[in-house]
Amino acid sequence: MKDKEKGDEGLNLHEPLKGNRQRFSEKTDEELILLVQEGQNQAYDILVGRYKNRLYSYLYRLLGNESEAEEFAQEAFVRAYMHADKYKTIARFSTWLYTIATNLVRNRIRNIKRRPRTISMWAEDSGGEDGRWVDIKDDGPNPEDTMDQKKLQELIQKAIEKIPSRYRPSFVLREINGLSYEEIAATTGLKLGTVRSRINRGRMHFKKAVSPLLGNDLRFKGN
Repeated sequence: MKDKEKGDEGLNLHEPLKGNRQRFSEKTDEELILLVQEGQNQAYDILVGRYKNRLYSYLYRLLGNESEAEEFAQEAFVRAYMHADKYKTIARFSTWLYTIATNLVRNRIRNIKRRPRTISMWAEDSGGEDGRWVDIKDDGPNPEDTMDQKKLQELIQKAIEKIPSRYRPSFVLREINGLSYEEIAATTGLKLGTVRSRINRGRMHFKKAVSPLLGNDLRFKGN
């Protein structure tokens, strides 16, 4: 009996999974999705862990609704998994995933008749450089001294929602998610020059919306 117990103690059924997870975590996004194509589904768990917060943030900035953003994010991950075999290495995985999420929102909005603010969010005409979120500078009191982080985020969200619908997706992908102009063009199907123009116009509208509360000297990274 003791020998059997000793033998059982020597078994570690979770060790292979743990080893795979560590091995997968060292791989790039593109390498992981190729492993998913080969049937190694655990690699997809790593991808979901890397992108779930970023994808949710992107969708929330577009939709302004937490439950809808979570729903679209989950659906985008499911679609990406179901169609993993369609992924081609000519595009980054992040670009491919954002494209799936963007198309899901576009298709849903086309079927909604009573949401004027979101129905007009997507422009049908076709035709994005590097940077990140905005740097907000104010010579007056620090906004975080007078409002908590949640209120500041609500203020930013309301300002984003005031950006005209045709400029908002490119602005969010650039300033919130930090995609390059080229990646935004690939995601939205717009021309590079159009992406640059829409981001700049989005910045102008964002500044106009937040200036009364945060001051006039607002700067963006990556101008």
